[in-house]
Amino acid sequence: MPEINIVVLGAGAVGKSCVTIQFIQGHFVDCYDATIEDVYRKPVEVDGCNYVLTIVDTAGQDAFATTREAFMKDGQAFVLVYSITDSESFQQLKRQYTQLRRTRGDDAQSACIVVGNKADLGGQRAVAPDEGEVFARQVNCPFKEVSAKNRLEIEDVFTTLVRSFVRGGSTAPPGSVPVPANTATSRENHGATSTTPAKPAPQPVAPKPPPRRRFPPDCVSV
Repeated sequence: MPEINIVVLGAGAVGKSCVTIQFIQGHFVDCYDATIEDVYRKPVEVDGCNYVLTIVDTAGQDAFATTREAFMKDGQAFVLVYSITDSESFQQLKRQYTQLRRTRGDDAQSACIVVGNKADLGGQRAVAPDEGEVFARQVNCPFKEVSAKNRLEIEDVFTTLVRSFVRGGSTAPPGSVPVPANTATSRENHGATSTTPAKPAPQPVAPKPPPRRRFPPDCVSV
C-alpha cells in the first residue's frame, strides 16, 4: 500500500497537534503542550484507493529550525498551519514556507495545503480569510479554514492534500501505485495501524510520472 509522508508545519500554539490528533484519533486536545516531534500513521481511502499516511507533527519554535529542516527534506506533502487569531503566526508560517522552499528548491516530490486553524474563534480573528487565500495562491496551494475543536474541515484537509499529491505534487517511487480500496482491509487503533493482505492480483503497470511540480518564485512578502 503506498505511503505518503506528510509534515505539519507552523508556529507554536497554532493547533498543529490538535489538527493532527483530531484527524488521527477523532478528539480535541484542550491543553497546550509544546511538541518536539510526534509521528502518527493512519490508513485512508481517497477516491477508491488506499494509502497509508505517515504524519509528522513538528515543533513550531525557532529553536527547532534545524530539526524542522530535516523533516522538510524527507516530507512528500506539507500542511501549513497558522491561527486566524494570531497575525504573527501567519507571518511565521510565511517564513517557514521560505525555509521549505530553500531546503527543497524546485522539487517535484511535494504537495502542500495552507490551513487557517481556530475558525471557531471568529470573534478573535486577526487574519482575514482573503489574506490566507492570497498567500495560498502565491505558493500554489489549496486553502482551508478549519476548527480542530469542532472537527470542521479536518478530514477534508488531508483528503485534499492526498489528491494534490496524486495529481502531481509527487512522482511515486518505482512500482508504487495506489491500491484499489476493495483489495485490502485495514484497521486503526489510536493511530497504530495494521493491514491484512488481499488475495494476489496481477501486478499493475506503474503510471507515467506526472509533470514536475515546481515551487513558485519568491513572491511572498514577510
